[in-house]
Amino acid sequence: MSREERRAYQRMTKKQDPYALPGGAAARARQERQRAKRPPPPPATTVGGFGVRFLLVALGGGAFTGLLAFSLAWPTMPLAAYVGVGVAAAWIVAAFGVRLLGRRAAAGR
Repeated sequence: MSREERRAYQRMTKKQDPYALPGGAAARARQERQRAKRPPPPPATTVGGFGVRFLLVALGGGAFTGLLAFSLAWPTMPLAAYVGVGVAAAWIVAAFGVRLLGRRAAAGR
Protein backbone atom coordinates (compact mmCIF):
# COMPACT_ATOMS: atom_id res chain seq x y z
CA MET A 1 0.00 0.00 0.00
CA SER A 2 1.46 3.32 -0.99
CA ARG A 3 1.65 6.30 1.32
CA GLU A 4 -1.14 8.02 -0.60
CA GLU A 5 -3.42 4.97 -0.36
CA ARG A 6 -2.67 4.57 3.34
CA ARG A 7 -3.55 8.23 4.03
CA ALA A 8 -6.76 7.91 2.04
CA TYR A 9 -7.65 4.80 4.00
CA GLN A 10 -6.95 6.56 7.30
CA ARG A 11 -9.14 9.51 6.28
CA MET A 12 -11.89 7.11 5.32
CA THR A 13 -11.78 5.19 8.61
CA LYS A 14 -10.97 8.09 10.92
CA LYS A 15 -14.20 8.08 12.95
CA GLN A 16 -14.68 4.31 13.10
CA ASP A 17 -14.04 2.08 16.08
CA PRO A 18 -11.22 -0.30 15.15
CA TYR A 19 -12.47 -2.91 17.65
CA ALA A 20 -16.11 -2.90 16.56
CA LEU A 21 -17.54 -6.21 15.42
CA PRO A 22 -18.66 -6.46 11.82
CA GLY A 23 -22.36 -5.80 11.52
CA GLY A 24 -25.03 -6.24 8.94
CA ALA A 25 -27.03 -9.07 7.49
CA ALA A 26 -24.07 -10.72 5.78
CA ALA A 27 -22.11 -11.00 9.03
CA ARG A 28 -25.12 -12.42 10.87
CA ALA A 29 -25.72 -14.94 8.08
CA ARG A 30 -22.06 -15.98 8.19
CA GLN A 31 -22.25 -16.41 11.97
CA GLU A 32 -25.37 -18.56 11.59
CA ARG A 33 -23.68 -20.75 8.97
CA GLN A 34 -20.65 -21.19 11.21
CA ARG A 35 -22.89 -22.03 14.18
CA ALA A 36 -24.75 -24.61 12.08
CA LYS A 37 -21.43 -26.26 11.10
CA ARG A 38 -20.38 -26.77 14.72
CA PRO A 39 -21.13 -30.16 16.22
CA PRO A 40 -23.73 -30.14 19.01
CA PRO A 41 -22.31 -30.02 22.53
CA PRO A 42 -21.90 -33.38 24.23
CA PRO A 43 -24.76 -34.35 26.54
CA ALA A 44 -24.20 -33.71 30.22
CA THR A 45 -23.06 -36.72 32.18
CA THR A 46 -25.90 -37.67 34.51
CA VAL A 47 -26.83 -40.53 36.75
CA GLY A 48 -30.54 -40.77 37.29
CA GLY A 49 -31.04 -37.16 36.24
CA PHE A 50 -28.46 -35.83 38.70
CA GLY A 51 -25.03 -34.59 37.70
CA VAL A 52 -21.98 -36.59 38.66
CA ARG A 53 -20.50 -33.62 40.54
CA PHE A 54 -23.67 -33.25 42.60
CA LEU A 55 -23.66 -36.94 43.46
CA LEU A 56 -20.01 -36.78 44.51
CA VAL A 57 -20.70 -33.79 46.75
CA ALA A 58 -23.85 -35.30 48.25
CA LEU A 59 -22.46 -38.77 48.90
CA GLY A 60 -18.93 -37.65 49.75
CA GLY A 61 -20.22 -34.95 52.08
CA GLY A 62 -22.53 -37.49 53.70
CA ALA A 63 -19.65 -39.89 54.25
CA PHE A 64 -17.46 -37.14 55.69
CA THR A 65 -20.10 -35.76 58.06
CA GLY A 66 -21.09 -39.28 59.10
CA LEU A 67 -17.47 -40.14 59.91
CA LEU A 68 -17.07 -36.85 61.80
CA ALA A 69 -20.21 -37.49 63.86
CA PHE A 70 -19.09 -41.09 64.46
CA SER A 71 -15.71 -39.94 65.72
CA LEU A 72 -17.24 -37.31 68.01
CA ALA A 73 -19.63 -39.85 69.56
CA TRP A 74 -16.96 -42.57 69.72
CA PRO A 75 -16.79 -43.60 73.39
CA THR A 76 -20.26 -45.15 73.37
CA MET A 77 -19.88 -47.60 70.53
CA PRO A 78 -23.34 -48.72 69.42
CA LEU A 79 -24.67 -45.19 69.79
CA ALA A 80 -21.71 -43.76 67.83
CA ALA A 81 -22.51 -45.94 64.83
CA TYR A 82 -26.16 -44.92 64.91
CA VAL A 83 -25.22 -41.23 65.17
CA GLY A 84 -22.79 -41.52 62.25
CA VAL A 85 -25.27 -43.27 59.99
CA GLY A 86 -28.04 -40.85 60.99
CA VAL A 87 -25.97 -37.74 60.29
CA ALA A 88 -24.79 -39.15 56.95
CA ALA A 89 -28.36 -39.95 55.95
CA ALA A 90 -29.54 -36.50 57.05
CA TRP A 91 -26.81 -34.86 54.94
CA ILE A 92 -27.76 -36.86 51.85
CA VAL A 93 -31.50 -36.24 52.31
CA ALA A 94 -30.85 -32.52 52.79
CA ALA A 95 -28.67 -32.35 49.67
CA PHE A 96 -31.30 -34.07 47.51
CA GLY A 97 -34.06 -31.95 49.07
CA VAL A 98 -32.25 -28.72 48.27
CA ARG A 99 -31.62 -29.91 44.71
CA LEU A 100 -35.27 -30.85 44.17
CA LEU A 101 -36.50 -27.55 45.64
CA GLY A 102 -34.15 -25.68 43.31
CA ARG A 103 -35.49 -27.58 40.31
CA ARG A 104 -39.07 -26.91 41.37
CA ALA A 105 -38.35 -23.20 41.78
CA ALA A 106 -36.64 -23.06 38.37
CA ALA A 107 -39.54 -24.87 36.72
CA GLY A 108 -42.01 -22.38 38.19
CA ARG A 109 -40.36 -19.41 36.46
